[in-house]
Amino acid sequence: MRILIPIFLAAAAMCRGSVLNVSLIPDTLIGNPGDTVHFSGSLTNTTNATVFINSDSILFAIGVDDSPFFNNAPLSLGPLVGTGVFGMFDITIPLAQAPGTYDGVFTVLGGGDSETLNVGEAPFHLTVNASVTASPEPASTLLVGLGLAGASLLARRNQSKRAGARN
Repeated sequence: MRILIPIFLAAAAMCRGSVLNVSLIPDTLIGNPGDTVHFSGSLTNTTNATVFINSDSILFAIGVDDSPFFNNAPLSLGPLVGTGVFGMFDITIPLAQAPGTYDGVFTVLGGGDSETLNVGEAPFHLTVNASVTASPEPASTLLVGLGLAGASLLARRNQSKRAGARN
């Protein structure tokens, strides 16, 4: 019976397009350079056989951290069973990333016990806003201002001491 599972899964994938329904919620996120965005989603087994989830693949131009998927995804899904929403992957937008919308595809790999067939995929999009200039925090500005005022007072004091010593 175990030998028939991969055959059944491959046939189901050809007939239905995928074995797992992969839903990213939402499938489009917006961020600024320097931000980390978090994609979440769910998986649903659309077949009458257990599907093993063995890995993932992400086609995307910017570096992706898929450790949330490995930490949260089940090892397998029973027939017609779904997961709740869980963290799938994170993208940290580089500081020098050009503004625009970037498209990618998240693919779940699995099938039989140790297979890495494409069992489901979902497209996703990341919109990077124009780079924003960070303004300093009020506390930092206050500290710099106090430092400059102190340095100014010290310089005046030293100047008046020198002037008094000359007279």
